[in-house]
Amino acid sequence: MTFGITLGTTGLLLSLGILALIDSTSIGTLVIPIWLVLRARDGAALRSAVFYLMVLAGFYLTIGLLILMGASWLDAFFTGEILEIPALRWALLVLGLCMFIGSFAMNRKPKQAIQQTVTATSPAGSGTTINVPSPTPPAQGRWGSRLDKAMGTKRGVALLGITAGLLELPTMLPYLGAIGLLASSGKPVSIQVSLLVLYALVMIVPALVVIGARAVAGQRLSKLFDKLSDWLAKASGETLAWVVGIMGFLLLRSSLSFLFPYAAWNPFK
Repeated sequence: MTFGITLGTTGLLLSLGILALIDSTSIGTLVIPIWLVLRARDGAALRSAVFYLMVLAGFYLTIGLLILMGASWLDAFFTGEILEIPALRWALLVLGLCMFIGSFAMNRKPKQAIQQTVTATSPAGSGTTINVPSPTPPAQGRWGSRLDKAMGTKRGVALLGITAGLLELPTMLPYLGAIGLLASSGKPVSIQVSLLVLYALVMIVPALVVIGARAVAGQRLSKLFDKLSDWLAKASGETLAWVVGIMGFLLLRSSLSFLFPYAAWNPFK
């Protein structure tokens, strides 16, 4: 989990801050809150959006604490003799290569149209193309119906937060990296837990800013938030691709250094 990385206090805090900000732009931590804000018609709906963020942050924190409790075992796994097994190193080499190459293909998905286009006929009989917004923006996909169902009750909002957290489990690479840094920091457990709590709070700050802006400005910022949600839905996929690519590169470099330490062609020896 640590990959042999040891940072000072300043470096640790800076690294955690950067990773938390990366996590703050995911579908669950920012895009869904913006969609909730776009649906909000009163203060109660905005409070539901805040409650959703609290549930999601609590879910992240719970998962993080569970992993941190087992971090000593994970650290022994990654730094112990098991990594001296050539077969495992070859497996990590292949995994890293697949992650690195796969990251380039992650964003090659056809872009969805933001609006549906229909053709209407003018009184004069000439064809006129009119852009009609979709009832549910395509960027929201299946989340649209989930959001509509969840907004009615606190239980629905809580289930939405837990669902978002569960779906993001496979993409929690920045969070796992942060936990790895905490585990290898040598700080007391109380400090590690406190920093993990701070991480979870920083992770939802951008979304809280959006909710606050909506509360102050009302519907005047709806168009801006709509465009922002579309952009973030695309950018979050690109961010994940970067994280997967970087993790793949690190695995690739570490494995090549171990398997071919004296090879002339190896740039990582």
